[in-house]
Amino acid sequence: MMEETGYELNKDNIKNLEVYEPPKEKQPILARVVSIALHPLFMAIYAVILIYIHTDFKFLFANQFVQFMTPVLFFSCIIPASGMYFLKLAGIIHNFRLNNKDEWLLPFFVFFMSYGLLFYYFFSAKLYVWFLAIVAIPVILLVIYTLISRFWNISAYMIGIGGVIGCVMSVCYYIKGLNLYILFIILFILAGCLGVSRLALNKSTPSQVYIGFLIGIAISFLTVWIGAYWGFVIFLRNL
Repeated sequence: MMEETGYELNKDNIKNLEVYEPPKEKQPILARVVSIALHPLFMAIYAVILIYIHTDFKFLFANQFVQFMTPVLFFSCIIPASGMYFLKLAGIIHNFRLNNKDEWLLPFFVFFMSYGLLFYYFFSAKLYVWFLAIVAIPVILLVIYTLISRFWNISAYMIGIGGVIGCVMSVCYYIKGLNLYILFIILFILAGCLGVSRLALNKSTPSQVYIGFLIGIAISFLTVWIGAYWGFVIFLRNL
């Protein structure tokens, strides 16, 4: 009886033991703040704001900044973020980082449809072809990111900020003929801060940061250039 009682006590003690978990390393607060402020969901908003300020849009849509930016905010940020939240709430995805690639289909559909609706909205408004190219860039980069990530992880954050820089540079050089070097310096500094933040948080490797940025800036720059060229061709045909 004494042995049985001792066994029961030991068994109860084992059940009450807490599973040891090693303490999590504290992530740098500044790196987290930078990553949040420069999240990929905000990149389309930042790009359109910069384009609005530095082109004739500020005159064409004078006193209509809120109305102009509302669909951008709604389709490029609110709908995708809400869609991801409800997918996680329903248990369809386990986390927002989408570590399990088998869970990518529905999130991809949400993002693709949302950005597609944004493109259709401005296409229906018959805006410049080069601006429609800017709106189409998130869809193009989303497809490229998804295809590459099936085989090798890449930094979505760096693709996003690279896309913003490529858009702004292409518009300044090929559309408006501007050399806003101070703005370019600021944007590249922000990109550098974001890259360092992703490395400090151990979310990406240096190669993922560099290649993500190069893909973002190259694809966006070329897309706007093609949009400007195609818009010029359409203009000549309508003469």
